[in-house]
Amino acid sequence: MKIMNREYLVDSNRQKTIERRLEQLISLIKKEAAEAMVVFSETSIRYLTGFTGEEAQLVIFSDGSSFLLSDSRFASQLKTEVPSTISVVMKTRGEMPEIVALLHAHASKKVLIEGDFLSATAFATLKAQDSQLEYELVTEFVERLRLVKDEDEIALVRRAIEISEQSFQAILPQIAVGKTEREIAAALEYAMKEPGASGPSFATIVASGVRSAWPHGKASDKQLAAHELITIDFGCVFEGYVSDITRTVALGTVSSELNEIYQVVLAANKQGIAASVAGNRGADVDSAARNLINEAGYGQYFGHGIGHGIGLDIHEINSPTMKFRETMLLENMVTTVEPGIYLPGKGGVRIEDDVRISATPAVLTTLPKEELIIL
Repeated sequence: MKIMNREYLVDSNRQKTIERRLEQLISLIKKEAAEAMVVFSETSIRYLTGFTGEEAQLVIFSDGSSFLLSDSRFASQLKTEVPSTISVVMKTRGEMPEIVALLHAHASKKVLIEGDFLSATAFATLKAQDSQLEYELVTEFVERLRLVKDEDEIALVRRAIEISEQSFQAILPQIAVGKTEREIAAALEYAMKEPGASGPSFATIVASGVRSAWPHGKASDKQLAAHELITIDFGCVFEGYVSDITRTVALGTVSSELNEIYQVVLAANKQGIAASVAGNRGADVDSAARNLINEAGYGQYFGHGIGHGIGLDIHEINSPTMKFRETMLLENMVTTVEPGIYLPGKGGVRIEDDVRISATPAVLTTLPKEELIIL
């Protein structure tokens, strides 16, 4: 085990933020009557340490000490990103022996292991290093801390949204008969990178015509045709934080039925946003939107959930153990509201906004949606 010597290069405000997050995690560790926790998730390590590299493990102890394990490829990056209050260990052997050595040095007994990001094989390898340690797999431990955003995080989400929206507006003139879905997606992703996005939040969805009835119709080589709907689901990553927006546009006039479902989805979107208040559960948001779609007679054509949390991950409240419907909405969570209606063989509509949860919901997205945009 080799502790890296380094200068203090991290901004003091950034250090205070990281210290606060580590203190919150230590409180959770103590509640589990454990002495230590090992974190493997890249996004959670970024949240807890500031390190953006792809090779690291974090060992944090209930006494307040913490160790970030990485290797020589990231030596300079570690100096500029990680506060000096976190000890950096340059690995000279595999991470499992290094982790166990740290646990022994702090006389740990019960150790929490971030089970969502460790394979069964890797966990077996860790346990084989020392059978005397008591390991307990935990799920979505750090993720629960990440749900409520601080002002810096919300500012980064806002910037990701701004970049995405400006890029969407910029490529609208390129949407024309004969262009392929893939060409539109590529143009949008390129446009988002120019102002500073590191890339798209996910594979951009451009689904046109009958394919717009596919909720996750990733961009294909299908050519755009006149008088059809085009659903575009997009977002970008800015300084690690994501946006997630959907707008449906029309390439020329479309049928009265497709116009009708647009208006129903728009009304459902507004109802869902109105229910996105602190103290409600995700189920309240879902019901507010779904009931309206049901009453309009399209309930069978809305099969997915109403939304999810966003932040460092594109789905921060969306898993078997932390479902959006069951989650209590808290001040300064950021969630999506994305109702849709999908008519097989005809076309579909989805309208998705990003919302900051508060006593009065704050819609962070600003793209027009009041009327179906006809290009």
